[in-house]
Amino acid sequence: MAPKKKGAKEPEIKKKGGKKDPSVAIKPMEMPISEEIREFYHIQIRNLEDRLARYQRKWDELAMQEKLFRQEFEQLANNKKEIVAFLKRTLNQRVDEITDLNEQLQSLQLAKEMEKDAFEAQLAQVRHEFQETKDQLTTENIILGGKLAALEEFRLQKEELMKKFMSLEDQLRKQENEYKDYVHNLEKKSVLDKDRLRKEIIQRVNMVATEFRKVATNQMWDTTKRAITENNAVTLQLAKITRQGTQLLAENEQLRGHQDNLCKQLELLENSQKLMAKNNRGHQKVIFMLTEKCREQQQGMAEAKRLRVLLGQLEQDLLKQQQDNQALRNERDQLNLQLERQQAEGQRLQQQLTKEQEARASLETALAQATSFLQDILQMQPNEEDGDFNVVFQLQRKEMLQQLLLMLGSAVVSSPQMAKALHRERQPCGLPREGQDSSTQLLKTGSLLQQLSGITPYRPGDLGLVPRRIHIPPNPEDLRLLSHTTRMGSLQAYSSPEIHTSAPQKKLKKKLSLPEVSLLSK
Repeated sequence: MAPKKKGAKEPEIKKKGGKKDPSVAIKPMEMPISEEIREFYHIQIRNLEDRLARYQRKWDELAMQEKLFRQEFEQLANNKKEIVAFLKRTLNQRVDEITDLNEQLQSLQLAKEMEKDAFEAQLAQVRHEFQETKDQLTTENIILGGKLAALEEFRLQKEELMKKFMSLEDQLRKQENEYKDYVHNLEKKSVLDKDRLRKEIIQRVNMVATEFRKVATNQMWDTTKRAITENNAVTLQLAKITRQGTQLLAENEQLRGHQDNLCKQLELLENSQKLMAKNNRGHQKVIFMLTEKCREQQQGMAEAKRLRVLLGQLEQDLLKQQQDNQALRNERDQLNLQLERQQAEGQRLQQQLTKEQEARASLETALAQATSFLQDILQMQPNEEDGDFNVVFQLQRKEMLQQLLLMLGSAVVSSPQMAKALHRERQPCGLPREGQDSSTQLLKTGSLLQQLSGITPYRPGDLGLVPRRIHIPPNPEDLRLLSHTTRMGSLQAYSSPEIHTSAPQKKLKKKLSLPEVSLLSK
């Protein structure tokens, strides 16, 4: 009842004008509150503009991410097409290679069979020829063995004869040397004897001459006789030496004739040896031809073995190509699975981007509505009759601010990111660095909302001496679980106290009432 009396006395106070009233003292106190509210509005507008700029930047980032994801998706699709084309081309090449290898393998198998038959026929023919040649060579070897035994016997006889001939030659050479030495000695001895005899004769002559001089004439006859006797003895000795020389010359002629006979026999033996060597050369040629044929057969067998080894290698290469094809198929399956996962990830990111765009559009709508609502609040003017100070006007203003807070709270509740940010406000630890800017802005917005919600409207009879009951604001997480009617009813019951206003004030309230926020129905 006290506020009604106060309201009734206000016109009288204005009419008197000369008296001081407590309302005059309250008026300068109300001015800072209006400035704070106006500053709060400016701060709220700046915060909303900052949020709008952040959402714009986030939308640009999401658009850029979407563009990057689209490019990456197109790149992945192109890579998939290229990989699939490459794998198909590689598979076709491997299939062609396998077909060629199979054809080569079949042709090689046919060639191997044909060569095997030809080699077997040739081997049978060669075996037959080899057996015939072996028999023929066996008989020839037997004959040649007999001839070789005869040649061996002849060689032994030849060696014995050559030994005898060499011994005879040595003996003859030795005898010739001895004879030459003997003749030389005899000649030397004869010369020496002649010289000695001449000297002796001269000496004897001198002695005889001396003796002849000494001896008388009677001694000359004895000395002459003795000299003649000595001359006869020397002549006989010279004749004997001459006969011995003639005998030695005859023996030398006989040895020379024997040497000529031995030379003739040696020539005969050499001719027979040349003939046997010619026969041996012919046999060696036959053996060489047989050896060449055997070597050719061995080369043919080695070629057949090499073809078998080559066939085994081709079979191993074929198995390896099949394993490589299986590995390529497995790799292609893995790439297909990876591509499907990337496509699923792209779809998920596309859905997330769509949700973000919807949330951004809803937030922009809410911000536009809040901006228009704030403009309406700022354009509100008190009645000229009431003056600058009007409690009902201030209460209506606060009520409209609370409705603005409710609208912003409903937008926060409807936005999942804002709800998560408010939920993480209780757990600020562990935030990643990337989301710290947005979370700090959301926390600032939430703190401002809590400060505005803490501004309680004036109630009649409330002088501020008794503490008011604390109204716990509803939790946005709990409000999301409620329906639209229950949510709006609970918020209006909490925010708007019962104020009896007049008819023009109700019209103003209807005029400035909030439009329905489309986000609340979501």
